[in-house]
Amino acid sequence: MPTENDEVQFKKVEFIRIPLRLGDDVFKTGKIGKEKQELFAMTMNAFKLILDIHRVRHYMVCATSAMREAKNGEMLVRKVQKKYDFNVEIISGERESELILKSVMSYFPATGNYVNIDVGGGSTEITLIKEHKVINSRSFPIGSVRLKEGKTNPAVWDEMKSWVLHNASIKDNITAIGTGGNINKLYQMAVGETNEPMTIDALRKMYTDISTMSITDRIYKLQLNPDRADVIDHAARIYLAVMEWVGIHNIYSPNAGLKDGIILELWDKYKTIVR
Repeated sequence: MPTENDEVQFKKVEFIRIPLRLGDDVFKTGKIGKEKQELFAMTMNAFKLILDIHRVRHYMVCATSAMREAKNGEMLVRKVQKKYDFNVEIISGERESELILKSVMSYFPATGNYVNIDVGGGSTEITLIKEHKVINSRSFPIGSVRLKEGKTNPAVWDEMKSWVLHNASIKDNITAIGTGGNINKLYQMAVGETNEPMTIDALRKMYTDISTMSITDRIYKLQLNPDRADVIDHAARIYLAVMEWVGIHNIYSPNAGLKDGIILELWDKYKTIVR
């Protein structure tokens, strides 16, 4: 077991991704439809069984943007908890950003100014950081799935731009950190396994090229999963917008995010028990 001064390392035992796309319903109707409710319940039951198989003692399940906005989100969470004895927590955008930053900032020096741009299906969290301390953070209802569905109010774009320009400028010498599955994939395609940043010109070219491709070509030529192929250009548009507003030329994308922040949160909470 690690001592107080040891660096903690985690080994991935299992990673399962099930793209439910709850936002497909929520961003159109304001609630989760019957079919998606059933799929959500089945998925939570499956995860519960996997945790039981691995004899997991402590876990944390977080629901984000779509569930936050769904009129029947709380009802669905209670139903799953009652039926499967499985706790799901609907977290705020601010809490989501906090968990993501737990994992992200360990990749960067303690000095310097950073903006973390996290684009999900339904929301974008933007966090300004100075010397590893959060200066300001805001969640906006703009996301890749929401853009795909044409459910983003233009006024929200203006609000996000105004907030970014008010809180950050090029003179602050800001480093951009992108989190989320889409920027991870774009970063991988642009710079490979190196630790070099992706330039805004490279990201802009990828956005232009991908936007002109059919979904089929994105799947077979770029080897993208179907649920990523139809939204990756929309996500790229959001990252580009924030970088252009601030005047940022490079963006890093560490392989970290909400799931990693959850693991660190659990470690902080239970490390005295497992030592």
